[in-house]
Amino acid sequence: MHKIEIPQKNLVREFPSEIQEMNEKQFINFIDLVLQYVSGYITIERLKTKLVMNLLNIRMDWRYFFASREEQEQANGELFRIGEVLDSFFEEIDQAGKKVKTFKLSFTKNFIPVICGKLFGPKDALQDISFAEYRIAHGYFTAYLQSHSENDLNHLIAVLYRPVKRFLWLKNLLPSFDGQIRVPFTAKSNPLFLEERVKEIAKLPLAVRYGIFLFFSGSEEFLAKGKVKVDGKEIDLSIIYEKSDDDSTDSPDIGLVGILYSLAETKVFGSIEETDGQNLYDIMIRLYQVVKQSKAMEAKYKSNDSN
Repeated sequence: MHKIEIPQKNLVREFPSEIQEMNEKQFINFIDLVLQYVSGYITIERLKTKLVMNLLNIRMDWRYFFASREEQEQANGELFRIGEVLDSFFEEIDQAGKKVKTFKLSFTKNFIPVICGKLFGPKDALQDISFAEYRIAHGYFTAYLQSHSENDLNHLIAVLYRPVKRFLWLKNLLPSFDGQIRVPFTAKSNPLFLEERVKEIAKLPLAVRYGIFLFFSGSEEFLAKGKVKVDGKEIDLSIIYEKSDDDSTDSPDIGLVGILYSLAETKVFGSIEETDGQNLYDIMIRLYQVVKQSKAMEAKYKSNDSN
């Protein structure tokens, strides 16, 4: 967290130094400012000034508007000066051989756990979603990347955000309760319920919906590059996405439907429906094991051939 001190007024305030430290309100405001900037409505300087005001909870009252131009410019200058410490919200990337500053918008924290007052989203990094839920959401996510259609975006969110289970208070008393409060999602879930949620979600501000899209995007990136701990041992999930030597495709593709059928055939998790209902990370860890075993066998055969 950043700290601002004004001794003359005995004032000390803290504000986030990175996105992960924001609360829900600050996060939505930040995404709204990013969308305004991308759309060309505000400059990067204006974005920083407005973001500082939001993070420090500063409001321009009547005294600012009745102040002289010199005093207003001084106030704006101070806000902009503070805004310079917000460089941690940006990163430099290579674009056509040039260094370009862009927003850091990759994260796995779900800043918006509840929408529409009754629809609940997944935990951070999609820890509590089923493979079926991920498969369907991933389809809408990919479609939105290609189409930029809000309909695809709304469907992505409708898959992830669902109402709580009925009689949840009673389930809390059961030893078998897995802690999942949302109604289950399956590939055969009633499509009417999904479409009803889509209608409600479409009414939400774009900043809220796009913030959820970025959360899913960051979680996708984590699945492809991140590391998780299993029984105290850290495993690197990126191995699942690595291309083999004879793979000539442009990008790795684990084929979600193919994975479902392949794993169901092994009966590790049971039938197709049971496998589809398994936790996403259980599936990923099993894939990790399969890939590791495959690479070990490949290395063994190469070693034998060389001898």
